[in-house]
Amino acid sequence: MKLFSILAFTALTCFTGTLFGQLRLSGDIKKLESTSQVIIQYYEGNTAKSVTVKIIGGKFTWQAPVTEAQKITMIFPGRATYIFIEPGVMTMTGSRDSVEAIKVTGSKTNDEAVAYAGMMKRIKDEEKLLSAQYHTLSGDKEVELETKLVDIAKQKNSLATNYIAAHRESAFSLNMVTEASRLGTYEDVAKMYNLLSPRIKSSSEGKRVAERLAILKRSAIGEKMMNFTQKDTSGNPVNFSAFKGKYVLVDFWASWCYPCREEIPNVIHAYNTYKDHNFTVVSISLDENDKRWLNAIAAHKMPWTQLSNLKGWDDELPVYYGIKGIPYTLLVDPQGNIIAKDLRGVTLTNKLKELFGQAN
Repeated sequence: MKLFSILAFTALTCFTGTLFGQLRLSGDIKKLESTSQVIIQYYEGNTAKSVTVKIIGGKFTWQAPVTEAQKITMIFPGRATYIFIEPGVMTMTGSRDSVEAIKVTGSKTNDEAVAYAGMMKRIKDEEKLLSAQYHTLSGDKEVELETKLVDIAKQKNSLATNYIAAHRESAFSLNMVTEASRLGTYEDVAKMYNLLSPRIKSSSEGKRVAERLAILKRSAIGEKMMNFTQKDTSGNPVNFSAFKGKYVLVDFWASWCYPCREEIPNVIHAYNTYKDHNFTVVSISLDENDKRWLNAIAAHKMPWTQLSNLKGWDDELPVYYGIKGIPYTLLVDPQGNIIAKDLRGVTLTNKLKELFGQAN
């Protein structure tokens, strides 16, 4: 009887270990060296982890105390992929040369992600095709292309929001909100987040999204712009209050950012068009090297105020506003209120036309 109790307890322990937080992932990946490794980045609760797992003959096994479904990054030599894991027994098979086609079993969340990707394929293919034409067009054709890309972005956001509303208990839905929170607006992300169930919101990832939302709210429409101080090109401190009474496009960029430098001609056009309408631009560079910063300003002949504390991403402004990508803009009204954000290309042109009318 005593032996039976011990065996029963052992079986229960093994069962609950799998049920309540043990992941076992076995992989068989072709086209690797006989001895290799994979770097796996994931979360244990709220703690970000990165582990290196040996691969011998293309095979490996990874075990971790994972309690919740989540998206992880797997970095093979020269390749990286993302999959969704969850407590239990999982397998992955495929080739290093085509990680996007790796087959995963044992994760309903990953199955859900694959199904959603299939549903979105037509839209993403269309977006990719249009994006490839971006550098080949100019004038009205370029504006037409930008308008189409903006419409596709809105369509993707709408589809994601509708999906989350229909799958409130889904860990995949939660991850969609996480991904949106990286570069999305407070308004869009909050709308998605509020559709999730209380249980999903209370998960570790759900709590991280809530923390991210608190930061994004600082740049919500109607919020006051931070009264920051940055140094100009001569090293003199400039306070944002100096621009009170004007419409100000606060433009975050850097000399090393190719998309930023591509957007500069459009900003120059906007500045020259509306500078006599109580409008100006203030650029905040995330550079750390003053020579590269100054050379880029000179190369583009940017005539408005240029500021930088040369602290890169660690500067107080990108940290305070949670900026994860540039170019990034905030449009501030004469009273210091944020009235628009992430304006570029056709969206910047349309917003300024809305405020000031058609320029002569």
